[in-house]
Amino acid sequence: MSKSAPFVGYVIVIVGALAFAGNNVLAVFTYEAGTTPLTLITGRMVFTFAALWLIMKIVGSSIPLPKKERNAALGLGVLNGIMAFCLMSAFDHVAVGLAVLVFYLYPLLTGVGAWLTRQEALNKGLIISLIGGFVGLAFAIEITGNSANTTGIAFAGFASILMAATALLSARVLKTNNALSVTLHMHISAAALFIVVSLAFWELNLPQTTQGWVGYIAVPVFYTIAISAFFAGISLIGAVRASLVMNLEPVGSIALGFILLGQVLTPRQLLGAAIVIGAVTATKWLVGKRK
Repeated sequence: MSKSAPFVGYVIVIVGALAFAGNNVLAVFTYEAGTTPLTLITGRMVFTFAALWLIMKIVGSSIPLPKKERNAALGLGVLNGIMAFCLMSAFDHVAVGLAVLVFYLYPLLTGVGAWLTRQEALNKGLIISLIGGFVGLAFAIEITGNSANTTGIAFAGFASILMAATALLSARVLKTNNALSVTLHMHISAAALFIVVSLAFWELNLPQTTQGWVGYIAVPVFYTIAISAFFAGISLIGAVRASLVMNLEPVGSIALGFILLGQVLTPRQLLGAAIVIGAVTATKWLVGKRK
């Protein structure tokens, strides 16, 4: 590996984290223009599947998976798709930065799940991170009595639980290193799921404004860039470092939410955000250190 490879890897993952943040914030543009989370997530899944397939064909990556891994990836795709729908739905009810902050508790929940399923031992570092994460969340969440606020936080919380479940299950059932092909297969089943659901509910609410169309097109583009950059970064700096850099996503979401949407978090919420991000970073660092 050349001396510049780590630097390039970090830059690529930073681009990926900011692209994820852009995907989050631009979703709100589409909602304001009349699009629903179901219409948006269906379009995103279909676009991402097509884009990943094209990218893998161009670079000559292997697409087929062994039968067991293929079936596991397709099953995880359904779970991951529901998770994505819940997260995108949260943005329709609560500030993007707050929703992402709640969602980003999933590494802590994954640690608890790994302990409950005996995949990992419970250690002092995880306990401290858990306490820190939930204390930070207590600061960040302001009880307003607004049903939209409650609904948005519930969607984000459920998305976090589903993300943790996806991580735990993938560790058990996937035995392949072809992560890009796994992601492609996951989007096959997710795209199929949402196409069927959209047809069943006969729902296709496309944007009614130019700004809405910009968001509708940009969301899947940003998401595909983010996914591709994340895997490219892993190949250069490793999964642990890439995962740590991805903690820029909630920071980027809060910043872009303020710049593009005028969504302002209070000083107390920003303090809570810093505590949560610090706790999650510590958890990822400790897991990587143990491995």
